Amino acid sequence: MKKTPTTLLFLFLSFLTVYAQKVDLSSLDQKEGFVNFYLDHDKGKIYLEIEQLENEFLYVNSLTAGVGSNDLGLDRGQLGNTRIVEFRRSGNKVFLVHKNYDFRAYSENDYEVKSVKDAFAESILWGFEIVQKEGEKLIVDATNFYMQDAHGVAERLNQRRQGSYRTDASRSGLYYPTTKNFPKNTEVEATITLTGNANGGLIRSVTPSPDAVTVRMRHSFIELPDDNYKPRAFDPRAGYFSISYMDFTTAISDPIVKRFISRHRLIKKNPTAAVSEVEEPIIYYLDRGTPEPVATALIEGGNWWNQAFEAAGFKDAFRVEIAPEGVDLMDVRYNVIQWVHRSTRGWSYGSSVRDPRTGEILKGHVSLGSLRVRQDYLIAQGLLQPFETGTEADPKLLELALARLRQLSAHEIGHTIGLSHSYATSANGRSSVMDYPYPMITQSSNGDLDLNNAYDDKIGDWDKWAIKYGYGYPESGETEEEFLQTTLERTFEAGHEFITDSDSRDPSGVHPRSHLWDNGASAPDELMRMLELRSSKLQSFGLNAIPNGTPEALLEEVLVPLYLMHRFQVEATSKILGGVDYTYKIKGDNQPRHNWVNAADQSKALDALMYAISPDQLEVPQSILDLIPPRPFGYNRNRETFVSRMGPVFDPIAPAESVIDLAMSLMLETGRVNRIYLQQLQNTELMGLENYFKKISSQVFAGTMGNGLKGEIKLMTESKYVDALIGLSKDSGASQTVRALARFHLKELKNQKAPTSQPLAAHRAYLNEKIEAYLSLPEELTLQSPLKIPDGAPIGTEIMSCDLEF
Repeated sequence: MKKTPTTLLFLFLSFLTVYAQKVDLSSLDQKEGFVNFYLDHDKGKIYLEIEQLENEFLYVNSLTAGVGSNDLGLDRGQLGNTRIVEFRRSGNKVFLVHKNYDFRAYSENDYEVKSVKDAFAESILWGFEIVQKEGEKLIVDATNFYMQDAHGVAERLNQRRQGSYRTDASRSGLYYPTTKNFPKNTEVEATITLTGNANGGLIRSVTPSPDAVTVRMRHSFIELPDDNYKPRAFDPRAGYFSISYMDFTTAISDPIVKRFISRHRLIKKNPTAAVSEVEEPIIYYLDRGTPEPVATALIEGGNWWNQAFEAAGFKDAFRVEIAPEGVDLMDVRYNVIQWVHRSTRGWSYGSSVRDPRTGEILKGHVSLGSLRVRQDYLIAQGLLQPFETGTEADPKLLELALARLRQLSAHEIGHTIGLSHSYATSANGRSSVMDYPYPMITQSSNGDLDLNNAYDDKIGDWDKWAIKYGYGYPESGETEEEFLQTTLERTFEAGHEFITDSDSRDPSGVHPRSHLWDNGASAPDELMRMLELRSSKLQSFGLNAIPNGTPEALLEEVLVPLYLMHRFQVEATSKILGGVDYTYKIKGDNQPRHNWVNAADQSKALDALMYAISPDQLEVPQSILDLIPPRPFGYNRNRETFVSRMGPVFDPIAPAESVIDLAMSLMLETGRVNRIYLQQLQNTELMGLENYFKKISSQVFAGTMGNGLKGEIKLMTESKYVDALIGLSKDSGASQTVRALARFHLKELKNQKAPTSQPLAAHRAYLNEKIEAYLSLPEELTLQSPLKIPDGAPIGTEIMSCDLEF
């Protein structure tokens, strides 16, 4: 083809354009390290120098400066995903490829390995344009990569209905103070601004100009650890988080899903010694921004773990200390404890950077919410009512709060060394810091409170057994499999059990001992003890609970945790009804088999719950009502106060209604009622559903009206019970027979003899009309969905669910 002068001119200009794009690297700020990069401070650009292609490494993104709202969950120091990636060239681009380690093939047959690799998708996270070559090195412009919303802040704000946001490049740029390079990790940070139309109260409450949300995000490229780490087998009885994957080279007779626990690498200097020093201890560094006396408490509590490692055969293997000056808490080389501030009280948590191939923990990262400690302070404030002299608080308040912080530090660190929650241990002498403890407060016969044993002051016995399983060494001549099995059997022989979140958080839970925020071997006994303590302190509750200079209406904020101090014990007690006593039993182990909770314990639980919702227990004493005025200017109701149907005036029925709503939702929860019906069909000694309904009704509707507020609480309780039965009778999750029995019991309630006293007679007449109106309606055909039959054909079967993050 003949080239015209115009064509030649175009080609010449194109050549000049390409040539003009060449970057003078010598004029830029070079940072050598794991992945070399160059900073153009004048233009705000960053260039990566890619020398090794198809070489795997870890990529972690994180949020170094957050939003500050617990409800949004975008905290300072929040870790994001951990992914195994590699650079891969394609023409004029270099892809950052997320490798798929959920499906693997460990084989010497390259064709077998390739067949598995090609069967499952990878994910290309980014495509970098090659700017130029420097010998065998590729220079790519990575500026846009680092300017992306890698942590998904905009998506989270949208999910929480706070507004629609997107990254604004004109208000985003590299953050140079923490953009660094080291031999084994490359850390690049950027200031990211997301703009949009804020329409949610949460984002407005924490952002000065909510239409522009500015945070900082970190991108870490990390060298993979060597191959000397030996993974340890996961066992559901041991209490560890895990990784899992499918290995398609597994023999047909063996499980195709492989599971290994998460743990740090800890190596004895002398492997044959019963107790040995370690090659490299596990050290956690505490955020230098943590104030005193909080910092000392967190260090003390965290160091409890050395007791467990000592028991497992490691000397001086674990310690917590204040972070040295200049330590970057997001640097993967350091295990850290961050003191995180939010606008509202919320969760603390322990997370980790793990090697997805093996489960090895490379970085433990604890985030402790700074406002949580104030809740313990508030609990103590209501119990002790310490401001008799006006403003100076009893030192016991701070002592209780610091005791909680020690336990909290140990708990969250426990997650970052591999351990899950262990919720049944509060029933066994508080044998683990991995439980959720409610303060154990006792009262003498003369009314004096003892807070000295509110929280434990050491590591638990279950924790020691768990660390031995995860980190201990087999004895001479003992295989690892034998060591792990023996360790678990001895754990059970010592009276310990492990039950975790999936069996403890669900309102339909059935385990009689595994609960959150509970105490004691018997949930009903502890509920009765707490009710006695609560009643005593409500009678003496007064203005001594707040310091001088405080608006008197704020007495309500102190009343709430005192009035509701038994709420979690109510939940624990309810799980005994239709409950099943069980463990994560493995064939051949020394754990007991599962059984229904016996009839006596179920009866005791129901009696305790009915006592807890009696008007005598629910009434707020008049002496308290006389002290709480309407809310003053500037102090609106909030999430820490009771709802009021009386405008600015404290509603005396609302606290009781809150407890009744909780109790009814638990006692008549669909799964629980289904079990109560079926348990008697299997064991005639156990409570049946008809008797269950009648026993509740006989106490809810029994007795006289009662004077004053007690009478109104009784009417409210009767109405709530009827409403709960109506809801149950049309709940498609309830069995057909349960729904029928609920309707039949409603008819029985309607046919009760009407009392003559007012307003009880009017109330009962109204309930009868409500029941009649419901029963006379054409029945809603809320048919039960058919249960899905388990897969039978060898196609379409779901084999595995990989949970690689925790």
